[in-house]
Amino acid sequence: MLLALASCSQVPQASNRYTYDTTVDFTQFRTFNWYRAEVPKPRAGAGPQFNLLLDQRVREAIASELVKQGLRPEVENPDLIVAYDLAVDSSQAPKDYTFPAGFGYGYSHWFGYRFRYTTTGLADYQPIQALPLGTLVIDIIDPDTNRLLWRGYSEAGINPTSQDMERINLAVADVMSQFPPNPIKRNR
Repeated sequence: MLLALASCSQVPQASNRYTYDTTVDFTQFRTFNWYRAEVPKPRAGAGPQFNLLLDQRVREAIASELVKQGLRPEVENPDLIVAYDLAVDSSQAPKDYTFPAGFGYGYSHWFGYRFRYTTTGLADYQPIQALPLGTLVIDIIDPDTNRLLWRGYSEAGINPTSQDMERINLAVADVMSQFPPNPIKRNR
């Protein structure tokens, strides 16, 4: 009985998952750059806005993990493009705000980016709207075809209005521990 009570009081662990194109040889990639983002413009009275400091910290954490894995930043001709997003509460969005046609995610008006890349062909692909609030999503895209090659995410409960570097670093490390994917050991 004590064991059952002890297990109920534990802090839940972040849940991470990933999916990828199994036809891609990820060992061939050596460089990366950031996806060209469409950052929403701040709107008066729209609640919390895009947080540049949080954006910088998430980018630094992702870049650090990629460098640890042997990839290096390359602006001119990268092998991979990296994008990230954070699932936030869409109820904060102004009712009169609409997204232009072609926006990949229409769930948030103020945080994360609006990406326009192809996601077809990935097993178990889930759009960001289907993920719990605070979920960090990291995408790896082919710059030549603009196709999503790998998506990892962590249900880490990140609050986009905080600057909790420890939580951000842990979530990024958790997601990036699955990249590059090992075809033999797949965790969906």
